[in-house]
Amino acid sequence: MTKQTIIARLDRVLKPVGFVRRKARWNRRVDVFVDVIDLQISKDGDTITVNAGVLDTVVHVTLWGGATPAFVDETLCTVRARIGALIDDKDKWWELGARRSADDIADEVSARVLPFLERLHSREAMERWLTEAEVVRKHYPPPILSLAILKSLLGRTEEACAVLAQLREDPAGAWQTRFTDVAARLGCE
Repeated sequence: MTKQTIIARLDRVLKPVGFVRRKARWNRRVDVFVDVIDLQISKDGDTITVNAGVLDTVVHVTLWGGATPAFVDETLCTVRARIGALIDDKDKWWELGARRSADDIADEVSARVLPFLERLHSREAMERWLTEAEVVRKHYPPPILSLAILKSLLGRTEEACAVLAQLREDPAGAWQTRFTDVAARLGCE
């Protein structure tokens, strides 16, 4: 099984439900949301996994201060997950050489990834996902900033500012600048 075989098999699942593909990445626009699915090859080149996410275009503009890219990369998504987290909360990789890999990946994308993406087509659902994922505790700035922006967009500016206050001491360098920009945009200064 090759990467191209897996791509072709996923095309048969994803194109009928509105996705378009560039290389090994698919995007689907739904209102202000962009669903993203991409394939990731291991460093050794012998296994493959699936990453997925939903980008809220308003959150993206507020966070990064620029327009949403014409074709979105999964790393920019407001909410992201690797397929293993959606299956059994363990990392999941398929052997590229295995005969059933393409069908198994397509089946899991249909059963797990598509419902995950569709559940996240609201800001409330995104906020809930980030809160349950305990992003503030993990200290990685992008999802924390996204959580604060979502709270603000949902009319809970005080909660948004409280999230940012927890992050205030952590980020250094470029993240400190990003934090300051987001805090100013949300009125948290």
